[in-house]
Amino acid sequence: MSRAQRLQHLALVGLFLLALLPRAAHPVSRPLQWYFRAAQFFQAVLHRDWAGTLFSEHPGVTVMWLSGAALWGRYALLSLLGLHPPTPLETEGYAFADRVATGVLPLALLVALGIIWTWFLLRRLFDRRVAWAGALLLALDPFYIANSESLHLDALLSTLMLLSALLTLLYLRQHRMRLLVASAALGGLAILTKVSAIFLVPFTALALAPSLLPSASAHLLPSVSRLLRDLLIWLAVAALVCFALWPALWVQPVQTLNMVVGEGIIRHVDHAHSLPRFHRGVVTIGDPGIGFYLDTLLFRATFITLPFALLGLLLGVTRRGEERVSLLLLAAFAAFYLAQMSLGGRKEGRYMLPVLLQFDLIAGAGLAWWTKRLRARSGRPLRAVIPLLVAAQALAVLPRFPYFGTWYNPLAGGPPAAARALPAGEFGSGLDLAGRYIDGQPDGAQATVATQFLANEMVAQYVRGPVYDIAQVEDEADYVVFGVQYTTRGREYPRWGALWDEYRFREPALTVTFDHIPYAWVYRPGAPAAIPHPVNARLGEQITLLGYRLQPPQAAPGETLLLTLYWQPTAPLTTNYTVFVHLLGPDGCLAAQQDNPPVRGTRPTDTWTVGETVEDTYELHLPADAPRGTYALSSGMYSPASGERLPAWDATAAPLPEDRIPLTTVTVQPLVPPWQWALTAAWLALIAAGAVYPRLRRHR
Repeated sequence: MSRAQRLQHLALVGLFLLALLPRAAHPVSRPLQWYFRAAQFFQAVLHRDWAGTLFSEHPGVTVMWLSGAALWGRYALLSLLGLHPPTPLETEGYAFADRVATGVLPLALLVALGIIWTWFLLRRLFDRRVAWAGALLLALDPFYIANSESLHLDALLSTLMLLSALLTLLYLRQHRMRLLVASAALGGLAILTKVSAIFLVPFTALALAPSLLPSASAHLLPSVSRLLRDLLIWLAVAALVCFALWPALWVQPVQTLNMVVGEGIIRHVDHAHSLPRFHRGVVTIGDPGIGFYLDTLLFRATFITLPFALLGLLLGVTRRGEERVSLLLLAAFAAFYLAQMSLGGRKEGRYMLPVLLQFDLIAGAGLAWWTKRLRARSGRPLRAVIPLLVAAQALAVLPRFPYFGTWYNPLAGGPPAAARALPAGEFGSGLDLAGRYIDGQPDGAQATVATQFLANEMVAQYVRGPVYDIAQVEDEADYVVFGVQYTTRGREYPRWGALWDEYRFREPALTVTFDHIPYAWVYRPGAPAAIPHPVNARLGEQITLLGYRLQPPQAAPGETLLLTLYWQPTAPLTTNYTVFVHLLGPDGCLAAQQDNPPVRGTRPTDTWTVGETVEDTYELHLPADAPRGTYALSSGMYSPASGERLPAWDATAAPLPEDRIPLTTVTVQPLVPPWQWALTAAWLALIAAGAVYPRLRRHR
């Protein structure tokens, strides 16, 4: 073996570890439906209950085989060692995240192996530079990693679809039947993973169709026959794989197929998800439209893959030869899969993962072509450019470990802009930290925890105590956990809307944030009100403002400030006063205000009891055109009959000007700082210059 071959083998081992470790080292929280389905599926296989392997229309068979085998294999091994472990289906009283991690491991392993296989296929379709660039971008794709960290379908689905498509493209070049058979086998596995992979059938037909174009009319019939033969072989092999690996098809094929077609295809096209969906600041029930997917692609691509994918597409349009056909077919895969998924009423960001993987490969070709045009004064290509740019993506992505789902494209404004466009916390990020926090408290092992909807499955992986949906226990729990992926769905949602509207003004026991964006909150019902910012100012002779809570302390134009004032009467009150809250801009003019009797009119001051603490909540909406600068927040009270303000004194008994209690200052700045947009423009200009300048230099 030559030195170059040894170095290549070492590099491939490094690529494998780079692909595997971020995905397998620390799985993130996800709903547990596929954990339980995998355990039940394999249990049915062990008991030869073939009909019992039908669980879902998706259908998720490959995931259930792999994860189910891992879960029951772990149980068998620990039992042999005499450790008396709980079965995979026993979860009550356990923090069982380690078992979930066991189920994720084989999925992450196959994804990593799939990236290595992709390298070999890209090398045969293009060259080594494209192979390395494309495979490394796949390994470091944050959205791909985030999906691969969870016991779910989309990462494995996308990997199988990618490999099947690449093998089809290679078959177009070499016309070796084993390549077509391998593509079909992987296509069958992809369909067994998720029925949306049926897209591979028309894609394969599209890929094979160009073989008809150069045929003269006299040879058209044999070309059509060859095309039909190849399609039938592909379909037959894919169907055989599906039948062989899904026992439910052995004993009840009609019922199984009816469920897959009726529930998995027709219903998903005709019916939108019944849960509220957040997009671009609007919460609706129904189809958010194709714009939701376009935003997903924009924010989930990276500062490398997005511009260089556009460059690679341009390369595919302008270049000639076999590479051009391959690039255009990869682009067609992305475009038509986007179109297919846009037909469905239910839309989730993770459904765009197969499209983003095509972005990675096309970007790899664009990056290789771009760097080839950059030459030193000696005329040699700058070979270090690809490693440097890949390293830049690694430095931007890997520090996110293990919360890769919180990464958003800085070219589109990054996390702050994404939080206004897409639902945050898609991967349950932060709920694991909330669960660990609760389990680490003195009463954590016995505490009752209430969460929202499927968040109870995510938190339960890290808590030994019982975890319930809020609808079951409401706020009669020891801990209440809220996740941003559900709170953004609107306060009107019956399970948690009214309760969140109450809690969001309180100081939580724990707030989990990423990029200054809150992802999860932990509250203790019944605990004394925590006052983050004491004031101890006095209004008149009978009222004390103990302090306040404000979120966020910095805001962007168009955002809302949540303010809680903590009042305490020191003597009985017989008059009803109105509270005013003013936000004064840098010019001293009123930028936002709210005037009303305390607690939105539900607790007039004459109903207050001496010594009680009254939590009084306000929402201040900043204008969309609010100028940047420092704003002053203040409050006080006045008589609604006369308009006269109550005299105000500070904590040292000094009178306050205008009988106004100053609370704090709020910094208002653009959602995305101007320097970030300038850096984006400079980066895109640099890429454009690198593509255009060599051509201009040759024409001098």
